[in-house]
Amino acid sequence: MSDFKLQHLITTGVREAEMIEALLNDSNIEVIVRHDEFGGYSVIYMGYSAYNVELYVAEDDYKEARELLNGLNLETDYGNEELKTEKQKTNSSDQGKSMSFYLAQIAKIIIIIYLLLNLIALIF
Repeated sequence: MSDFKLQHLITTGVREAEMIEALLNDSNIEVIVRHDEFGGYSVIYMGYSAYNVELYVAEDDYKEARELLNGLNLETDYGNEELKTEKQKTNSSDQGKSMSFYLAQIAKIIIIIYLLLNLIALIF
């Protein structure tokens, strides 16, 4: 029995993953789809998922699958310097937003405490 190894191809959204899977299957490349977290159930119940989907192919088919994806002009982080610099800019802007995120969390906690104190006052 030979060793069968999978290679991670791409992580993307649900609709895009469905199209990529169809393209690869048309090219006789088997694809394994893995939904992140609640994504698989979300697709079943609601028809849509906001979670990412990971696509895996056999190690032997990886090069051919990568060539097919490169033909689609997808924004992947495999050697794309522009995308890497864009991600760095996004990370730096996320650092500026972190203070507002924490302030929003503190505001939520204060509101919950206020509501709990009012609830306790109503009970007793």
